[in-house]
Formats: sequence, C-alpha cells, structure tokens
Amino acid sequence: MARVCPLSLVALVAACGSHGATPPPVAKAESPSATAPAPTTAAPAPAAPAGPPPTLAATPRLDLAANRARWHVYDRGLVLTVADEGLRKYDQSYRSPWSAVRGDGAGAYRTARGPATLTFPWTAGDGAGPVTAIVRGDNLARARLRLDGRPLPAPVVDGDRATVTVPTGLAPGEHTLTVEGRDVRWRSIELATSDGPACAEAGTWRQVALYAELPAGAHLAGAPAVPGEVVVRTVDEGGAARELYRGPAAGLAMPRPVLVEADHVVRLELAAVDGCARWDDLALGVIAPPPPAAAPPPPRHLILMVVDTLRADRLAAYGPTRVTTPRLTAAAARGAVFLRHQSMAPSSPPSHATLHTGQIPRVHGITGDDGTLGADTPIVSALLAGAGFVATYAGNNDFAMSRFKKVGRWQSFTTPYYAHGKDCAPIIEAGLAAVRAAEAAGQRAFVSLLPIEPHVAYRFHDGITEAYWPGPWPKPFAKRVTGAHLGRLRSMKLTDDDWHRLRALYDGEVTRFDACYGALEDGLRAAGVLDATAIVLASDHGEGLGERGGRAGHAYGLHRELVATPLIILGGAPAARVTVPTSNLDVAPTLLELAGVPPDPRMMGQSLLPLARAAVAWPRVVASEYGKSYGLRAGRWHLVVDYDGTQHLYDVVADPDSERDRAGDAAVALRYLRDGAGLFLAHRTRWHAATWGDLTNLAPGNPLAVSSGR
Repeated sequence: MARVCPLSLVALVAACGSHGATPPPVAKAESPSATAPAPTTAAPAPAAPAGPPPTLAATPRLDLAANRARWHVYDRGLVLTVADEGLRKYDQSYRSPWSAVRGDGAGAYRTARGPATLTFPWTAGDGAGPVTAIVRGDNLARARLRLDGRPLPAPVVDGDRATVTVPTGLAPGEHTLTVEGRDVRWRSIELATSDGPACAEAGTWRQVALYAELPAGAHLAGAPAVPGEVVVRTVDEGGAARELYRGPAAGLAMPRPVLVEADHVVRLELAAVDGCARWDDLALGVIAPPPPAAAPPPPRHLILMVVDTLRADRLAAYGPTRVTTPRLTAAAARGAVFLRHQSMAPSSPPSHATLHTGQIPRVHGITGDDGTLGADTPIVSALLAGAGFVATYAGNNDFAMSRFKKVGRWQSFTTPYYAHGKDCAPIIEAGLAAVRAAEAAGQRAFVSLLPIEPHVAYRFHDGITEAYWPGPWPKPFAKRVTGAHLGRLRSMKLTDDDWHRLRALYDGEVTRFDACYGALEDGLRAAGVLDATAIVLASDHGEGLGERGGRAGHAYGLHRELVATPLIILGGAPAARVTVPTSNLDVAPTLLELAGVPPDPRMMGQSLLPLARAAVAWPRVVASEYGKSYGLRAGRWHLVVDYDGTQHLYDVVADPDSERDRAGDAAVALRYLRDGAGLFLAHRTRWHAATWGDLTNLAPGNPLAVSSGR
C-alpha cells in the first residue's frame, strides 16, 4: 500500500519520502464516468475530522536545554559567562588557563593563571555603537583587559561590579578579549550596548543565539517562558537575516519551519520583544521523518580491512578520480559509503589504536610513534573473542600493530611482510584461510587485515602504473619512491614531471590493492560465505602528494589529504551514501554492533549502523588530533588548527583541495566550529558519544547540561 502524507498548515518539508528526495506528485481524483447519473441535489461534503497538531519526532532532534553550553546569551549585550560551561566556546586555548568553577549559584567564579584570552563573535545585530564591558566578580580592582590586543582603561569598581569603557565600537567578526589579574574572581563579562536594567532572574536572557547545521525540514517548537512576544530569526553564512516568526511565545507550540540550505550553517536567534525570558523548553527537529531501514541480522563473519595510507579521493565512490578500482567501485555500489569520513590522527600508531579501541589517542595512550595501551583499554578483537569469535590478524605494519599482539586475544597474529615482502596477496590468503577454518569448525571469525600498498615504498606495477604516467622514469625516483626520498623531498627541487611520477606510483599502488580486494571477495564467494560476511574497509590516514607547498608523506598536519579517508561497510548494513561526518573513533563500536555484541561503555565513539539506516540524520561534527594540532570537520566546513595555533577554515565542497583559507570571511561557519572546538579541547578525554552526544548536538542529560550562571 502506498504511503500517504497528510497536509498540514505548516511547511512539513521532511514529512514523507527519503531525505532530499523529490516529493511524490499529488494523486489526481479519478474522473467520474461520463455515463454516471448527475445528482439531483447538492449535499455539503462532510468536514474532515481535525487531526492532532504536528509535533517534532523524538529523533533526530536538538534539545536546546541540553545544548545550553553552546548558547550565546544576551542581556544588555553579549554576556561571556565565565563561571559555567558557556566559557568553553570562547576559550580556544590548547591548555586552558582557567581554573575549575569554584563556589556555586550566584557566587560561582573562576580564576585565571596569567593572561586568559576569550574569542567571541560580534554581529551586525550587536550594533556598532559604544560598548561598556561590565565585569562581575571579586577583587576587580586588579583586573586588566585588552581588546584585540589593545589595553582598555582601568576598571571603575563598585563592589562586585566593574565597568570598563571601550573607546571604539566593534566591527562584525571575531574579536579577542584578554583578561588578567592576580586573585581576581571572574563570574561574567557583559559587553553592553544599552543602558537598560539587567535581567533580574538568573538563567533568563533577552536573547540567545545558537550556531547550527540543520537537516532538511528542520522545525523549531516548544514553550519558552516568555512573558510577551518573541522573535525568531536566522542569519545565514552571508550575513543575511531572515525573520521566521514574530508573535506570542505560545505560538511556538506549533512547529515553525527553519529553512536552511543543505550543508550551510546558520545563527539561530531567539529574542524576547520586551523583557527577559527562559529559553529552555525548545527543540529543533523534524516532523514525521521516514522510518529507518530495517536492520539486517548480524553477519556470521566479520572482516576489518584497514588499508594503510589510503586517501578517500583515490576511490570512485568518493568522487571523480583517474584511479581505476573496479572491484572496490562495484562493492561500494552495494554497500554503505561514509562520504565525509575522517581519521583521528595522521600517523599509524595512534590511528590504528583508535580504530581498534574506539578511544582517542590521549585516552588509549598511543599519541605518537611511542606509547603503550592503557590497562583498561577496550580492544575490539578481545571483546569479540570473548563473545565466541575466532580472532585472526594478518598485516604488514608491525610499527602500528605490535602493541596489540599480546592483548588482542588473537588465535593467529602474522606479518607476511617478513616472508613475502610488501604485497597484499599473502595477507588476503591468510584472512581467507582463517574464515574457512572458522566456518568448517562451526565458529564465527573476526579477521583484521592490514595491507600497506599505498604506503611508501611506492612501487612500479607493470600494466598498471603506466596508465598514470607513460614515462620516462629517471632519477631521483626512477620506479620507486622510498621513505628516504620523502624525508628529503623539500630539498630535492622536484620538477612538475617528478611530482607526476610520484603520484603515478602512489595511484598504481591503489589499483594494485583493488585486485587484492577482489581476491578477497572471490575467495569468500568460493567458500560460500560472502553473503554471510561483513567487510569494513577503512584507512588509518591519508598521504600528502604535493599539497601545502610541496609536502608529501603524512604525520605533518591534519589537512584534508591526511585525514579524509574511506569507510565502506559491505554486509550488515543497507546500501547508503552517508553525508554526515564520521570518524575512525566510530569503527570499533560499529564492529561490535555488526557482530551483535553489546556496546562497551569505555568506547568513546558510536556505532554508525543507525546512520546508515536513517532516512534523516542530524548533522554532526567530528574531531581529529595530533600533538597540539587538531581539526573539526562539519558537513561542508573543515577547521584545521596547526601546531602553533594558526587556524584555517576550508569550504571542502567548493574547494575540495582545501587551498583557500576562509577563516577571515566566513564568520558564521568559523564560529560554529569554534564553539565545538572549545568543548572538544575542554572535555575530549571524558567525551563519550553514547551519553554526551556530539560536539554540536549534546544529548539530553549530558554532564554539561547545567544552568548558565551570571
């Protein structure tokens, strides 16, 4: 039976059909027969029964109260709430100088160790007129402030309140406020643009703003405690404002559409026309989303294939490419492809450890080339072995995986490289042998495979590499690029043809791996278990091939070429093209769900199977980290913070090679990711997606869901 979408009085963009699909045409009423007798009297049609008003679905949604830490709050101007979690979005320090919150209620405060810089947004709506900084706290006579690096006048102190005059107005954009003062107890700093009375009741504000990505068909609904009229508006990435609703707060009980272009960030503003208000009881969501696809039964066998150093942009499933991978391309067409997947780190040891534990490097203990796994680290192979799987590892990167040999509960752990060299064929055969043995014994197999074809040394493959560069093949590389070459690449004065040869050798390795992947599928089919086996294909990191001024290799940053890696699930998930960003942090929880094993609460990521099945999903931001550098990936935007703190912002849809830095002219997108970055830096070692939610959509009941202080 066809599904019918009832009409309503509001624009229900996502009321029926799949996400992003064209709505089905409205069926025309059947024409009456030409021979049917005409009625002799006209009877009025019965009134259709009034249905219940539309409501937001339970999922996906964003609960405003749960995301209070992400609110930008306004009284007589923007208020930087220091003594609560709202501080985090303004504190972009890698190591925060701020103390924990001390005291409670109206007396809560923080102190700062030395100068502390807060980065905050200023919009056209905030005004270009005079600004007065109103500081609340104790010992304020010692407080000193600098705005955008320029000292401000000394504060005028009146008890627990001090005022500082800002000599000039603020232009729209991001600004910095640096504060210092020994023993100063900081509660809040208000950048007031009016002289009216302050909101008297804690937790009430004249306006709140939230930077967000929203799914198609998003609506706002709830019952905020506002005494009079409210105004709801959005400011888009170009700075254009749109009023969505003006009227009594009770009118928000009817979901109001929030029209946002796909992959675009907006600033959502909620303002009381007169007075102050509580804004907790509101949510963003969709109305009547299509149901998710049914979950298939767990596969009998499970294979994790991590291809070392494989860039996503070398696979046709991720966009146009010259690299031919016919077997992977055909497989991806029937699998779940995660199109905006990110590695956790650009180096093998921390990234492989994240793949196998579902924890970030500074939690599992391997943050660089060195380090050991923590004693209480969950290891997916050990968990599956405890659930009855026979765990087997075969791979060619002992540098990354040797730490797992003793603790992974493997029945077999082999490195074919020592007997057969780099080629992937022996790895595939070892994996197939493990599956065949488990099947013959009536057991379930978990097989972890680690081919390293795209990793240096890049080799020449007859009949393959010539398709990417016809020759000649002179020095410095000839037909082989080694790690020694990469180590001195920047001093080698390479020609354009040298770069073409280097890329051709890398691309040839990807095509060579494709044949090995095909051999894996062929072997599983011959054993009669292909349809009973789930294959999860991922990579630890990408590879620089001349980007960033001639960089090559990896472990030099977190730009697109190093962290945009593939993730494809074949078996155990429906065919899907998932555009919500995902992370290698999510792979281990996904493996557990594929296996039908309960989630491990120590893992910090989340299973991606619900995303693969969902018709509508909430946008998400995922993080990467390496040393002092970190990055956040949204749907369209990628924030990269270098080791020295320099920030770059890229529109990876319009600029897939990440060549144009937009940090100076994309204020809404930059602030959206900075809000998430502050939470990431402050809480990354405690963040568990199952209970905390995402960086830009915190779950109800998360540990940060506390009232804003004043």
